[in-house]
Amino acid sequence: MKRIPLTWYFILLSAPFAQAELSAAKGLGGDFTQPHLRVAGAQTNDRAQFNGLIHADLSVVADEAWILPISSSRLSPGPVTPRSLNMPGLHPFFLVGDDPQSLTWLSQRAAELQEIGAVGLAIEVADTEALARIRAAAPGVTILPVNGNDIASRLQIEHYPVLITATLLGQ
Repeated sequence: MKRIPLTWYFILLSAPFAQAELSAAKGLGGDFTQPHLRVAGAQTNDRAQFNGLIHADLSVVADEAWILPISSSRLSPGPVTPRSLNMPGLHPFFLVGDDPQSLTWLSQRAAELQEIGAVGLAIEVADTEALARIRAAAPGVTILPVNGNDIASRLQIEHYPVLITATLLGQ
């Protein structure tokens, strides 16, 4: 059996990185991913583009009933003291629940949240009907059910609803 020199292994392993920049694919716009997303049943939203990337609404693709209910024991509805953050590059997101305070906050800020491209994390959701109520309060905004305990401990917050951006944490 013939042995392959070590340099050939290096060439084979580095070949994928030697290809042209991905910007060539970026020039194709949404058409490059459209056929694949249609097969998966996802819908794209032109308003959800951010820096040339396409953000698919994951709630359309997956059946979320298996993850519910979601309960975040470290968080409860209540007032949040605003404070500055220094997290360059952080994409805006917010935490909400299915309580009346969250639904009111969400409906009042829906246009702003959509404008800044914020993604919602529903951190207190009893069932699919509650998740539907949360999403109905802010149509066009992506909201996914997620446990918020890790976020609460990392950002040292106890209450929601809350908006988190690269420079600000507040209601």
